[in-house]
This record gives sequence, structure tokens and C-alpha cells, in this order.
Amino acid sequence: MGGIWLLFGISVWIAKVYDVMTYGYSIIGLAYALIGYFKKDLPLEFIRWDDEKVEISEWQQSTRSYKWASIDGINVSATNLTLKSGPAGGTMVELKGYTEADIEKLKNELTREQTIATA
Repeated sequence: MGGIWLLFGISVWIAKVYDVMTYGYSIIGLAYALIGYFKKDLPLEFIRWDDEKVEISEWQQSTRSYKWASIDGINVSATNLTLKSGPAGGTMVELKGYTEADIEKLKNELTREQTIATA
């Protein structure tokens, strides 16, 4: 995304249209490029769990971790995974791109793990 903004800024400079927008495009382009560079090592997307916690990471986001003891509820639908933790906590993750087998596995495994953890 930063490349597009930077391209706009440079093309306006080449056209010698020295307007406020030229500087805006260039600054936005450089900012996006720097953000992309520093976030390049973040994992894409994953949902993983073990006996102690559930970890969720969405594209270009940092990993969020929830201990089983603090999870109030888990709902897995065909399109979303909703994890409720506390009165205003938790997250909702879109399951776009997941196969039906993956979604079934999430339903079975996460529900079973939550039952074991809260028992």
C-alpha cells in the first residue's frame, strides 16, 4: 500500500506539480513503507492452543493470548471464531479461507479444551 502512495508522490514531483498533496502522498507512502518493513517479520494468521492457553494472531497483528481459566465462552461458527474473556474482553476472528474440516476441528478441539479447563 505504501508503494502506491509513494508512486503518487513521485509522479506528481516528476510532473512538477508542487502542491501540498505532493508532500502528503510522499509522507504517507514513506510511513506505510516503514510500517510494512517493521511488521514484515510478524506471522500471518494462526490459531493455536495447548493445555494452558489459546493464542490468536491475525494478519500483521501481534499475538493475543488467553488463558483457559479466563475464557468465559468460545463460539465457532462457519464464518467466525468468537472468544469471550471477562466483561469486555475477548476477540472475534474471521475464518475466511478456512476449510470446513478446519472449522470442525476448531469446534471439536476448542470446545473440548474449554470444558476440560473449566471443569
